[in-house]
Amino acid sequence: MWLGPEEVLVANALWVTERANPFFVLQRRRGHGRGGGLTGLLVGTLDVVLDSSARVAPYRILHQTQDSQVYWTVACGSSRKEITKHWEWLENNLLQTLSIFDNEEDITTFVKGKIHGIIAEENKNLQPQEMRTPGSSRKLS
Repeated sequence: MWLGPEEVLVANALWVTERANPFFVLQRRRGHGRGGGLTGLLVGTLDVVLDSSARVAPYRILHQTQDSQVYWTVACGSSRKEITKHWEWLENNLLQTLSIFDNEEDITTFVKGKIHGIIAEENKNLQPQEMRTPGSSRKLS
């Protein structure tokens, strides 16, 4: 799922980078998939102890720029298939455009705006048809 970009700490021992390009990093939660074993058990226990209110998605995509220490979450996924779909969309629709920018701040502003636009479009598509049609009235029963 696409996420409203939020700043994150990347230097985190709980994540493993699986794919990267000059603008994005796809990470897997350490211990998820590929057997898990003791590491998976420890990370799972740590997640429960540190944040019992939310389950951490096992995959995420971060936006980065070369000279910045700041990273932004842009997507998360519960499966490799879901996160790969988002990764491929970013590669197919943004990479070429981002390479044109000269200023890293402009790149980040553009990416954040694009992600917010995707989220707004998805939310609009989730609304019932009668809520989207201007001038329509809802019947109360």
